Amino acid sequence: MKASIKTTNDLSFQAEAETEEELFKQVARVQEIFQHKSCGKCDSGNVKFVCRHDSSENDWLEVVCQECRAKLIFGRTKKGGQIYPKIRWDQLSEKQKEQRINEKSYADKNRGYLPYRGWFIYKAPVVSQGS
Repeated sequence: MKASIKTTNDLSFQAEAETEEELFKQVARVQEIFQHKSCGKCDSGNVKFVCRHDSSENDWLEVVCQECRAKLIFGRTKKGGQIYPKIRWDQLSEKQKEQRINEKSYADKNRGYLPYRGWFIYKAPVVSQGS
């Protein structure tokens, strides 16, 4: 069995599998990862898939809005290393929870889901300078 999956105007994928269940899983994965047509904060369709590396050589996978600079970050499963969009509070690392603490009450009221479909605008912590 084969399937063609169009995720955005610019992206389409082909999947092939022996069984319906296998094909279903492949289609679901492609849609979960690549079907981000617009920014969750400003609704702009001008979004870009970005992979960046930090000083520890870790890869950070994100979809970034080119209008408001909001981003949707991705995590990896411990088993199998599959990537997924971080759209729930419990998917955030402790550091990310600290950075996004203002979203906790929303998540508590919405079965753990983050506001704006997980999209956020990063605000660097303010560093106070001593006298």
